[in-house]
Amino acid sequence: MVEILAETEYQDLYRITDGVLLVVNKFKPIDYGEDKYVSLYDPKVKSYNKGCQKRLKILKEDYYKQYDDITVPKGTVLYYERPVELADKSEWNYQVKTTGESLSGDFDEVTELLNEILKKINSNRE
Repeated sequence: MVEILAETEYQDLYRITDGVLLVVNKFKPIDYGEDKYVSLYDPKVKSYNKGCQKRLKILKEDYYKQYDDITVPKGTVLYYERPVELADKSEWNYQVKTTGESLSGDFDEVTELLNEILKKINSNRE
């Protein structure tokens, strides 16, 4: 029942049913010390992977952020213009995206959808 849209190093994307997606983000923001998380303004980027979310990008050239005196190297993966790095499985972030009333129905239908989501999450944790 679950359709694999993308399984990559940084993100997995699964279609549970029409209108219901499970997104597995396998990354966390890079900490530049002193709780400093950097966001880049208008970086030169390319798409990370066709099947993944559009906000996941790869930096095409080194980016120097003068205010923070930080250089983010070419090839760094960005999520919403924020540099990210791979995270341990215990730190992965799971999102359920829906359109309209796709995650709705009677008790049995909703329970089945939720069980499919839980099965996929549990299989990723092994």
